Amino acid sequence: MTIEYFLKKFSKLYPKSIDLSLDRIRTLLDKLGNPEKKLPPIIHIAGTNGKGSTVAFLNSIFESANYKVQAYTSPHLINFNERIRLPNGYIEDDFLIDIFEECNFYNKDEPISFFEITTAAAFLAFSRSKGDILLLEVGLGGRLDTTNVIEKPMLSAITPVSLDHTEFLGKSLNKIAYEKAGIIKYNSRVLIGPQEQKVDEIFKEIAIQKKNFLFAYGKDWDFSSNVDGSINLIFQEQLVPLPKPSLHGFHQISNAAQAASCALAQNIFKITIKDLENGIKNAYWPGRLQKIFVNLPEKNITNLKIWLDGGHNASAGICLSKSIRSLDNEVAEKNVLILGMLENKDFISYLKPLKKIIDLLICIPIPNTNNYHDPKKLKTFSEEQLRIRSETANDFFAALDVANKIFPINKAKIIACGSLYLVGEILKINGYDFR
Repeated sequence: MTIEYFLKKFSKLYPKSIDLSLDRIRTLLDKLGNPEKKLPPIIHIAGTNGKGSTVAFLNSIFESANYKVQAYTSPHLINFNERIRLPNGYIEDDFLIDIFEECNFYNKDEPISFFEITTAAAFLAFSRSKGDILLLEVGLGGRLDTTNVIEKPMLSAITPVSLDHTEFLGKSLNKIAYEKAGIIKYNSRVLIGPQEQKVDEIFKEIAIQKKNFLFAYGKDWDFSSNVDGSINLIFQEQLVPLPKPSLHGFHQISNAAQAASCALAQNIFKITIKDLENGIKNAYWPGRLQKIFVNLPEKNITNLKIWLDGGHNASAGICLSKSIRSLDNEVAEKNVLILGMLENKDFISYLKPLKKIIDLLICIPIPNTNNYHDPKKLKTFSEEQLRIRSETANDFFAALDVANKIFPINKAKIIACGSLYLVGEILKINGYDFR
């Protein structure tokens, strides 16, 4: 049996790709001996934007302090193994296959979603590897998210919340906030990131109701940035100077500050200022304003710099618009966006913040799926409603051809964006493998 065999089988066990519930995974976990109760101390992270980056910073911080770190994130970019990080790196193929076989045996083809059975597999893997701490990223929402079978984390954290996945979480920020707040457990600790006022009030109210030790943004922790990108973190009235984050984009300043605050807010592990500094400087999180170099000798393209960003909602569009000019402090003649988006994403809200800085938009399909917005529809909207010069292409490399016929692409800043799935495919065909 191979990893691909199980992934294909698991994807067919349930008619819906997303059906928020805890019943199915609890049944399977019981059969597996409840591995979710045999895990190290957990930082459980929910939110709309910045969850994965916050995990990446925390992973780097705790590793800098010489702790054995486990981490669970989703989705993956190239290989499923990326979702399950053990102290010695991403889970190895043989171990993952063994875990999948066990989950498959005990599930006995009962209806269960792909995310549910693979999360059960992750818990099983974590319970059988020696870790000091587990960083657990929520998949979707919080209250009914599969990861919320965890009874009492060491710390819950909620990153900035905005509109996304409204078909599952509700069509208002308030409803989404209540879903995200579901990870807040009784008599625990919670650290709240920067939020809109009403969302912030909801989180604080629930934290107080559940008798949490609350770390509120603007009161218990805050931050500002300097011209050089370094950070002034204030944590419980103490100034903690932090270096410029290794991850690109102005929004990573907030993510790094929240991660550092989480590391200080937990009450089990010893984290020094030096650990925070090293963690912020050395964090790695691919696919989020990641710089790669593309070589196409047959097209006379050598070391062409491309920026990749998997953000896909309104907040991601705002972050990209604020970050694009400062990438590497470069001044490019033109900004070219190569865009592909899944059909359940709000491309209008994503594109609006970008309309004043895009010189050329090239819309493409997302490989290996049929669930993407028609590039012609994206082109038409961008031209007619946003007055952005737009084209279509069949794939990423064809988009480079299109761009090169309009602008010299070696003098342009090129960003491929709109979907982590698109970013993953570009990385794959460019020869990247994170294992």
